[in-house]
Amino acid sequence: MKEVLRLNPISPLIDKVFGDKYKLVAESEAPVGILVRSFKMHEYEPAKSVLCVGRAGAGVNNIPCDKYAEKGIVVFNTPGANANAVKELVLLSLLLCGRKIIPGIEWAQSLKGQGADVGPAVEKGKSKFVGGEILGKKIGIYGLGAIGRLVANACVALGMDVVAYNRTVREEIKAELDPRVKLVGSFDELIEGCDYISLHVALKDNTRGCINAETIAKLNDGASIVNAARGELVNIEDVKAALASGKLNRYVVDFPSDEALGCDGIIPIPHLGASTPEAEDNCAVMAGKELVEFVESGNIVNSVNYPNVSLAKGGAQRLVVLLNTVECPCDAVKGAIAKAGVGVVDSICKQGKATSAALFNLDKVADESLVADLETIPGVAKARLI
Repeated sequence: MKEVLRLNPISPLIDKVFGDKYKLVAESEAPVGILVRSFKMHEYEPAKSVLCVGRAGAGVNNIPCDKYAEKGIVVFNTPGANANAVKELVLLSLLLCGRKIIPGIEWAQSLKGQGADVGPAVEKGKSKFVGGEILGKKIGIYGLGAIGRLVANACVALGMDVVAYNRTVREEIKAELDPRVKLVGSFDELIEGCDYISLHVALKDNTRGCINAETIAKLNDGASIVNAARGELVNIEDVKAALASGKLNRYVVDFPSDEALGCDGIIPIPHLGASTPEAEDNCAVMAGKELVEFVESGNIVNSVNYPNVSLAKGGAQRLVVLLNTVECPCDAVKGAIAKAGVGVVDSICKQGKATSAALFNLDKVADESLVADLETIPGVAKARLI
C-alpha cells in the first residue's frame, strides 16, 4: 500500500478515493505524494519518493511550485471545488457592506438587562444603523475563475448591474456567464463608476496592490470592496485613508492583517471563504483523484507547474517523462528508448510556460536502466515507468 503524507487535516472522504491502494498518514519516510491545505512548504524538503503535491484548494502561494518543477514534482490544485463556499461568503459580505448589520447586532446585544425597555430602545436607536440595498447597484467582478463566474451570476440574480474583467476570456467562460454580465477590456474600465468591487484574481506582480488610491478614486463615492482572494491585492493604507474620508463605505477582507484590524469600516473575516465541510470534502476528493490519476497513469490534470497531459493507456508499459524546459528534447528521449530496445506504440508531449510533460506507451516492458539513462538528458527532471 502506497503512503500519502498529509501536512494538514484532510477530509476522511478521501479514503473512498484511495481505497486499499493508498494510505493517508501524518508521517512517512517514503510517501508517493503529499496532500496539503495551508501548510507553508517553502522551507519544507520533500522526500525523494514524492511524485506530486496536491493542494486541497485553489491558491498555491504556500507551495514553491517552480522549485518543485525543477525536481520533477507535479503540483496540483483543485479549482472550483470550493467555489460555491467562497461565493456564498462574498454574497454575505456584499450585504454586510450595504447594511450596518454587525454594528447593529453589537448594539442590540448591549441592551441586555433592560427588560421591557428593550423594544422601545430598539425602535428609538435603530436609525443609527440604516444602510442601503444592493439592488440596482453596479458591481465590478475582477477575475472570472470558478469563483468569479459564480459571484457574477449570483449578483445578476440579485438585481445588480454586473460588469466583469478577466485578462483572457475563453469561450467556456462566456458559456458559463449569465448574458447580462457585461465584459470589459481592462481593469481601469471595470472599476470606473462602480458601487462595489469583488476581487477574484491570483496574487501576481501585475495584480499586487491593484486597489490603491488611484484606482479607488475611480469608484463611486461611498463604494465598498470585497476581497476574498488575497490580502496583498489591496494597499491597506490607501483603503484606510479612503474610509476615513468617506470615499469608501466598507472594506471586507477574508485575509486579515494587523494593519486591517481595529479600523472603522473594515470588516475582517478570519479566512472563512472555503471553511465549510462541503468545500473541504470537495477539495479532498478532487485532490485525491488527481494524485491517483498521476501516480497510476502519469496523466496530469489541474497542475500549476506542468502542462496538463493525458494519454489512454496502451501497450505493455507506460513511460512518464517530466522536463523542466519547454524545449522538449524529444529526439534524445526517443533515442534513449530505442537504445533500450523498446518501441513506442503511441505518445504525446505537451509544453507549458516553463515545463513539458511527455507520455509514451511502450510495446514491451523496459528495464529501469532506461529511467537512469533518460535522467541524464539535459532538461529531464524525472522519468518513471508504470
